Amino acid sequence: MWNFLKKDILVLLRDRTELAVLLLMPLILTAILGFALGSVMGGSTESIEAKIAIVQEDQVEEGSERFVNELEGLPTQAIDELSEAAQTFNPTSIIESAIMGTDIYQISDLSKEEAETALSDEEVVAILTIPKDFTYQTLNKLLLNQGSGGELVIKSGDHSAFTSTIFQDVIELIVAQLNLTSAVEKVAAESGVSIEYETSSTKIGGTENVTDRPTMSALKYYTFAMAVMFALYIASTIATKAFNENSNHTFSRIILAGRSPIKYLSGKGISSSILVMIQLAILLMVSVFVYQSFNFISVVDMLGIALITFVFALSVGAIGILLTSIVMSTNSVNVAGFFSGAVVSVFAFLGGSFVPKTQLPDIINSIGNWTPNGLALTAYLQWSQGLGFEYIATPLIKIFIISLVITFISIVIYPRKRVV
Repeated sequence: MWNFLKKDILVLLRDRTELAVLLLMPLILTAILGFALGSVMGGSTESIEAKIAIVQEDQVEEGSERFVNELEGLPTQAIDELSEAAQTFNPTSIIESAIMGTDIYQISDLSKEEAETALSDEEVVAILTIPKDFTYQTLNKLLLNQGSGGELVIKSGDHSAFTSTIFQDVIELIVAQLNLTSAVEKVAAESGVSIEYETSSTKIGGTENVTDRPTMSALKYYTFAMAVMFALYIASTIATKAFNENSNHTFSRIILAGRSPIKYLSGKGISSSILVMIQLAILLMVSVFVYQSFNFISVVDMLGIALITFVFALSVGAIGILLTSIVMSTNSVNVAGFFSGAVVSVFAFLGGSFVPKTQLPDIINSIGNWTPNGLALTAYLQWSQGLGFEYIATPLIKIFIISLVITFISIVIYPRKRVV
């Protein structure tokens, strides 16, 4: 086994192109993606700050007075309560305060002409128009459930589709919250329940970690994401080398020397696993000491990362055995090329190497949780965030089971009796 491993390592070291793909490319991509997306994944909104123009066409005080004047015919107590609510409730002010509270948008109160000019000059990303009678219509809908309510008008610019789309989502969320609050108040009033709102100067919203570790950064995420992705290339590389050995009769000489074909196949699996462990160790060490994407807090941290790496390496070794079996059976390297050219990319997408898992649909995450790289990435992320062994046990067991299944299939299809 040691001779097979030594041979595979020496052959790989002579191939500088393969070394560049396996070691340099993941480091380069980690740096590019990590630093480019660092502020977004780190929770900072500085990179998406934008200006919004608000065009006020409504007369708030006139709308409130008009609403109060049309309350005639209702009981005196109801008129007094609705009048007080109308005077204190300013939907326009609430919307503006909510927009400012996002820490993403800066508000500029402009006339319609000024706003249009600012949008065309790309000084603002969107225009929020508060139309005439907005306050009156909103009060009628919220307090009396009459009419269709006020409607806000948003005009976005083509120069910043991302931030303007987020702004539309923010407005929809604010409006939905207003409608929900109104509905709750109505039900409470009909039930005779008093609702008191507690005001606070504390900023609403935020992120709270379930562990004492910092929030997941883009650099940390892509350190593991690129590592598990490029580890898969080891399997196709080993299979390609096996094809070359078969073509130049190296395999035949090994068999004639009395080596068992199964031992040769096992050697490929062990070589693949050990090479993956070496590759991941180099990538993670560079990320720790050069990129400083994460740190080992304790020996337990290091042991957990080592355990995940070992189990994942076994799965890549199993894939290497499978590809080697197919290559030797078909006497064609096309399968290994297809795996490295297409299958790895598909696995990387499903496993979350390209796009963070939190941004992928549930169906993609479900499929990705049955790929070795996706399971390994999940385990790496959870362990590095300080979660216990019980969180990574399931992914590791799945990886081990997948490895056993792949290994069994590989042994079944491997051409034992083939000598030349």
